[in-house]
Amino acid sequence: MNRLILTSALCVAVLSGCATTQNLVNKVGGGSGTPLAQVLDERSDLRKDLSTLEIRQYFNSVESPTVAEVKLTETGLMDDSVKSIRTVYRFKKVDGDWKRVDTEKEYQCLRGKNTKAFQKAMCS
Repeated sequence: MNRLILTSALCVAVLSGCATTQNLVNKVGGGSGTPLAQVLDERSDLRKDLSTLEIRQYFNSVESPTVAEVKLTETGLMDDSVKSIRTVYRFKKVDGDWKRVDTEKEYQCLRGKNTKAFQKAMCS
């Protein structure tokens, strides 16, 4: 009987921890969804594309962030002149919602002078 009570209490504690985590995610996200969720909603093509993806989301603060950035790097493209395309989405929290303020696209070329770093000019 004691085991049953102890197991029940443990389950309640674990489930309440999940609820707390979900509340934190909602606070970070605001009403418009997290910056990452907005990028994934906008770029539905990523679910069908066969390239390799690296997605990173950054916040300026762990607690009550006001600025965020999502970096999306696509590699293994069907273009023989481009090794990778990196798109950087920048967000700012306005009235409790995340609003995109800037988008920047950069290219890493497979041939030419600059094949190591990303550049703003398209590859030829």
